[in-house]
Amino acid sequence: MNDLNREIPHADLEADQESMASILDTNHLKWYRSFVFRFALIFALIFSVVILSLITGQHYFKRKEVARRFGQTLQTIVQNYAPSISGDDLQAIQKEGDEQLEEFKQIQAQLSNIRALNHLDEDLVYILKPTQGEQWVFQVMLQEETFIGDLYTPPLKLKRAYREALTGDPAYSKIFQDDHGSFISGVAPIRDSKGNIVALLQADFRLQKYLEHIRQSLIADLVTALGSMILIILVGIWMYKRLSYMISTLLIGTNAIERHEYDYRIAVEGSDELSILARALNKALARLKERGEMMRFLPMHTQEMIQRVLRGGESKVHLSEARELEVVVFESDIRGFTALSERLSPSETISLINRYIEVQAEYLLQYGGSIDKYMGDAVLVVFEGEHREHRALACAKDILTAIKLMNQQSKEAVQIGIGVSRGRVVMGNMGCEARMEHTVIGSTVNLAARLCSVANEGEIVAQKRLVESIQEVDEELYSLFKEQEELIVKGFSKSISVKRVSFE
Repeated sequence: MNDLNREIPHADLEADQESMASILDTNHLKWYRSFVFRFALIFALIFSVVILSLITGQHYFKRKEVARRFGQTLQTIVQNYAPSISGDDLQAIQKEGDEQLEEFKQIQAQLSNIRALNHLDEDLVYILKPTQGEQWVFQVMLQEETFIGDLYTPPLKLKRAYREALTGDPAYSKIFQDDHGSFISGVAPIRDSKGNIVALLQADFRLQKYLEHIRQSLIADLVTALGSMILIILVGIWMYKRLSYMISTLLIGTNAIERHEYDYRIAVEGSDELSILARALNKALARLKERGEMMRFLPMHTQEMIQRVLRGGESKVHLSEARELEVVVFESDIRGFTALSERLSPSETISLINRYIEVQAEYLLQYGGSIDKYMGDAVLVVFEGEHREHRALACAKDILTAIKLMNQQSKEAVQIGIGVSRGRVVMGNMGCEARMEHTVIGSTVNLAARLCSVANEGEIVAQKRLVESIQEVDEELYSLFKEQEELIVKGFSKSISVKRVSFE
């Protein structure tokens, strides 16, 4: 197991299996659409075609070799003995009963000698005479019951050998079948004293046992091929199930990324490509977890800027990125923080600040504010978009109300003041390429800081024009800002009209 793996409890495992099924169903990963299944099927089909071609080809060549070997042997036999048979003597043998002639007996003795010397069957050495219409009649044979003059119509494959022999050359047929079995024949012309072809000497050989052996070999090869094909399909099914499980596991990992569950780790076994991919995905989850933690340190408007730039086709965020826009700037600050920090230990100070900032952050995020930065005990926030003025003031009101309630239940009471301003700011990247910050600058930001500094404990100080802009939206909130005054603010040449409201 990889060190990035986590042990999955039984309940989690069941949930993961359900998630796998859901993912497979969602992505329509049916068995017949699986690449592995298709690959195994195509491979099995190609294997079958190739093996069947090889087997049938081998069977064909075995039959052809048997035909060639026995055919050439028979051709040699008849070729050697045909010249010794008298064609003139054959002229005397025409009909049944001529077996008593001396010529018949002499030629029959020659056939018997041919049969004995070459280990041929008695009924498979004989002499045929051509007649009209490619028919033949028997002239001399070795059987006791002769059939001189009987007609014989040879099979097509034998006719071709007869035609070749009638041209003067010995020949052998291809394997042919008749009512008595499978045969191959060798034929050679018999000539009379004038050199005319008057008959053919034919020797046959029964091939049943040889062809049966070839047939049995073919069946055995086909059974072996079928078994191999079934084995390939079974291996393909196993591979499909195995790969489907691994792909499902990887899909759960990617689904965890979509759900931002960066603690999830894929169980990895082996060292194949998918295992390597799973380890890479685990590393990606670990990196994403790190980046997810880092994103918590980035303001919302910084995250939006990064997304906007990268989606726009840029390869990275540049230092020159900047824009001018209308926003509401919110700044809060803890009153009496220095005296408070002197009484508390460093850890207690941080804990106290975080507790109060956490309350503020909850409302700020609820109202769509983007926390630009924390400056010690102060918080700088930017509100963009529609109804930003109303959202900023409503958020400030709820924060002060919540802190008042906290103070009633806490040993250490903390008071804050809030300043809110509205106007144009420059929102851009500042710093250097190695370390930059996306923030807001301008007089509106400075004004929010000045208004915050003049706010008393539990008080909101906001520009008069900002407060008046919410009158139609929220009359009740607007009516809370009753106190109005003109402030001389450092850094501004003209006085600023503001309104205050206290929640103490």
